[in-house]
Amino acid sequence: MSDKMLPTTEVLSNMIITEVLDRWPQTADVFHNHAMACVGCAVAPFFTINDAALVYQLAPEQFVEELLVIIQKQSIERKPTNE
Repeated sequence: MSDKMLPTTEVLSNMIITEVLDRWPQTADVFHNHAMACVGCAVAPFFTINDAALVYQLAPEQFVEELLVIIQKQSIERKPTNE
């Protein structure tokens, strides 16, 4: 998946936490909003987004959707203007 393509719900839910945070740093806000210690956690390089949601007893589908909103917003903000 290129940086220009947005992940699908299925792809994002199976991505490793650190990969998501590295690629889309603003997603850290979503983790913090749920009081998740994933940012900087020693197991973040080994757990998927789905794993994290389950560990914190969140609905995985809802958590992934929250991440996607931030990813889409970040993607729109990065688009170059034709000025």
